[in-house]
Amino acid sequence: MKAFCGYTRRRGQILPLFAVFLGFLLGLSALAFDIAYAMVVQTQLVAALDAATLTAIRYVPQGDAQMAAAAQRNFAANLPAGKLLISNPTLSTPSKTVDAGTVRVAFDASADIPMFFARWFRTDGMTIRAHSEAARRDRNVILVLDYSGSVAPVLDDIKDAAKAFVNSFSEQFDQVGLAVFSTSGRILYRPQFNFKPGLSAAIDAVDEEYYTNHAAGLYWSYRALQELVDPMKDQKANEIVFFTDGNANWFPGTFETWTGTGYCSASPVTGVFGIRPGNRFSIYHNKILDMEARMPPLAPTLAPLCSSLHSSNNPVRRILPQWIPEPSPAAGAIFPEGVQMSGFKNNLPNLNQSNPSNSLRQDIAKNVADNLARKIRQDPLSIRIHTIGYEGNAGLEYDVLERLANCEGCGAVDPLDAADGTQAKGRFVLARSTAELLQAFLDVAGFIGRITN
Repeated sequence: MKAFCGYTRRRGQILPLFAVFLGFLLGLSALAFDIAYAMVVQTQLVAALDAATLTAIRYVPQGDAQMAAAAQRNFAANLPAGKLLISNPTLSTPSKTVDAGTVRVAFDASADIPMFFARWFRTDGMTIRAHSEAARRDRNVILVLDYSGSVAPVLDDIKDAAKAFVNSFSEQFDQVGLAVFSTSGRILYRPQFNFKPGLSAAIDAVDEEYYTNHAAGLYWSYRALQELVDPMKDQKANEIVFFTDGNANWFPGTFETWTGTGYCSASPVTGVFGIRPGNRFSIYHNKILDMEARMPPLAPTLAPLCSSLHSSNNPVRRILPQWIPEPSPAAGAIFPEGVQMSGFKNNLPNLNQSNPSNSLRQDIAKNVADNLARKIRQDPLSIRIHTIGYEGNAGLEYDVLERLANCEGCGAVDPLDAADGTQAKGRFVLARSTAELLQAFLDVAGFIGRITN
């Protein structure tokens, strides 16, 4: 008898195994199709929900009803029933919370979709869900308006744009105020809640005056923020929005003066000083004037600090290298270390002159504004300065406004000597005509209103 070792060949086993395996692969492929379809719908749902949430946070200033309605409209427009075979697209009512100077809005959304191959597993459809939220920091905003004589032809357009700007903010969560400047400046409307009627009336009351003192506008807007009593101020967004149509030609400073009969009673004197106006505005010729304009701002707004002076007498002996602002009764010292008079327009101006040229006075005016803006941005409140320039009148210098805003990507500023990466960056917008004024103001309002989360 012989014994055989080995295996017996069996035919026909591969085919049934292949059939079983193929069925398994087809099942997985079918489920993968349904899963991929669900993921596509999920992406669309999240996109529509995020758009609705961002819309809602922008409508917070308009009230809860307007906010919810705007979100619903946006959601329905981006994800209508029937799109991708979706049914019952649903956006929840908003959940709004207010905490530590921040408004948070949250939504849930869902949509039903059919299943195709998953029906083999007795699953006819499924519900896709998503959640989204956004945060909006409360804001303290100071609008700063140039009311120098050159704005007279377009002052009504400026007022309309300014009122549209302030109406972009929430009376419940934001505090908005107004500072104005021309030869000098003042706080015209202190930042507060429920500001719209009073602030609109203050804007309507503005009337044109004479010259252009950028530093005065920056100073009074900063002082308004400093004097604002708000325990949450350091947790809010603090913004200065600065509008002008021209070049700085007056400036604040501390001046060593002539004293005695026909001059000043004491030296030094702190006030504002600027270009020699000639015969037209001889009331301001070579005078040191008060830093604070009268209320309301109607020309002539200022009187000489040395009241006995005649227009032919110039009290200035020299301009001190630093302007030391007067202390605020409410907020105390404002930059007690002083603000430099030198800078980018004239790094070493000759200040030891009793009667400097108009061009030198204008250089100093721009230097003071630039140095003051840098000091304001160093404040622990992380203040942003935004600038709006109107080009309707000749002489607007873009580089000055871009430096004041510390804006990123601005074209006229050399980033090596102007942009400061350690300080908050603002927005600069140019209005080339009256038709662009409104959009310029709303552009800055939208920039301020960007979502924080």
